[in-house]
Amino acid sequence: MQEDGESEMTESKTSMIVGLIIGLLIGAGAMWALSPGAGTGAQTYTISTAGSTTVYPLSQEWATQFHADLPSFTVNPSTGGSGLGQSQVSDGLIDVGASSSYPDSDYRTANPQVEIIPVSADALGIVTNPSVNGSTFKMDCDMAVAVFQRNVTTWEEFETTFDVAVEQTGDINVYVRSDASGTTATFAKWLEKADENTNPNGAEYEWGLGHSETISWIAGTNSVEGNPGVASGVEGDTNGIGYVGLAFMEGLTEVVLYNPGNEEWVEPTVANALQALPDTLSDPGANLMNSDRTGAYPIARLLFYLVNKNNLNWQTLTYLYWVLSIGQQYIDDVGYVPIGGTSAMDYAMQAVGALAPS
Repeated sequence: MQEDGESEMTESKTSMIVGLIIGLLIGAGAMWALSPGAGTGAQTYTISTAGSTTVYPLSQEWATQFHADLPSFTVNPSTGGSGLGQSQVSDGLIDVGASSSYPDSDYRTANPQVEIIPVSADALGIVTNPSVNGSTFKMDCDMAVAVFQRNVTTWEEFETTFDVAVEQTGDINVYVRSDASGTTATFAKWLEKADENTNPNGAEYEWGLGHSETISWIAGTNSVEGNPGVASGVEGDTNGIGYVGLAFMEGLTEVVLYNPGNEEWVEPTVANALQALPDTLSDPGANLMNSDRTGAYPIARLLFYLVNKNNLNWQTLTYLYWVLSIGQQYIDDVGYVPIGGTSAMDYAMQAVGALAPS
């Protein structure tokens, strides 16, 4: 009897979820419908995702919760970097590509069939081993350029160049990404904004390594794979420093960054990242860096799912609607920023509402 009761509760919950998604479809003006019996166990459906290591923990959480809500659906997330996710979805090898940066103009021109959909927001930042300076460390963009471009290579040199105090001595051990990474592209785009800083001691630097998803780093850096690789490298190195997404900072010293847009020193938090989102968003690739909004963190970004309009099934669309509705409640659990009620959500719902199964 108990099993029958549990089964009835599951079916009731599934019906409610399906009903909500149908309501969203109608509200968005979508001209397709869920398959009869969707989510009830009459048939099983599998959705494949791959790409960004930043988005991967979020995709994992969503896969678990989506399957719990609709047991007939299984999402299989994998990593490989944003570049892989972009290429595989454009080639029709996966259902959903995950990217932590907005694909560049060459990719968008070559792949007009790929729809780019904001699904969450994030902040990325600089982390150091706690031995570098305890729990407190501040940097502006010029300081970051000098470190990651190897213009300064010891903590003593960093102290004298920028007239600051640092507890650690010896080499600055820099950890960077070796794989094609949207995190790298986003971080490098911010480093290119070093000219927006003005340092009273005249320590001004220019970033010269570009902002591709793969960078030819200066000799002496430690190139590792994925956000986990960078975080692990910094954690295990008392002289270590690197850059990671917001969800990978635990156990490390989170560097407070200077935002020349609002002239504030800002911590990398969910709330501060959200402050960077504009009131209206017509371009999902809009620059969110160094926002002049009060409290805005200087390296905020949107995270994206990509789908191929020529290789799109109703199951994937169902998943996207779930991600943009029920799925938003799980984003905080992973350490990212929900976009519900923001201009990014308005854009995403309009984009998905215009899609239909191919």
